[in-house]
Amino acid sequence: MRYPALLAMFLVLISGCMFVFDGREGDDDCLLAEPALAPAPLRNPETLRCESFGGGGGCDPACGPCPALDLAPIPSWGSCGSSCEALSESACASTVGCRVVKDAACAVSGTCTSDFLGCFPTDQGTITDLGCFDAHDGWACSQIPDCVAYHRISGATSGFTSPERLLPFAMCAPEGKSPGSCYAAVTCDRAAPACPTQTTPGIANGCYTGGCIPTDLCGPVPQQ
Repeated sequence: MRYPALLAMFLVLISGCMFVFDGREGDDDCLLAEPALAPAPLRNPETLRCESFGGGGGCDPACGPCPALDLAPIPSWGSCGSSCEALSESACASTVGCRVVKDAACAVSGTCTSDFLGCFPTDQGTITDLGCFDAHDGWACSQIPDCVAYHRISGATSGFTSPERLLPFAMCAPEGKSPGSCYAAVTCDRAAPACPTQTTPGIANGCYTGGCIPTDLCGPVPQQ
């Protein structure tokens, strides 16, 4: 069987886009460029998990449906594998573009040898009109200079152990300033912050710190 070259038509479905070749130069119905390399995974500031975006690199929606991964907007989170991740707590705090992440339960209880979970890159965007204590989500906290993010960790052992482990954001505080504890006595006249529901004002050295601690991190009320 013969197939004349000028009449042959090949239909190839790639990434939801159709290539149509009829043997004539410059007359392709849909011709895509070579796919770009997938960008490096980004660190989700809400969970500290690495997530990938924009894997297709070249799908044209005009040619047909593209995979959702290709069309999802890429957030401005920091990249996984950043040089920040190898830094100690003190080095992290003094390095531009890096931020300290701590264990929320350890910080509130004050019973751990160290509450340092790791060092991660800051967001690529910056918020300048919001204080660290006023950032009530991980993304906002990662965009404010000199903030420490506090995350929840399951189990009895602290430490960032796997990029697949979910470590949910709990609260945000300025570097060098403790969010405080839940039940300490208040002996100064500083006003308590207006805290969201299911949080309580943090207390340190007899004063309200200005932070709001999630009540699930507080533990039982101490016996009088």
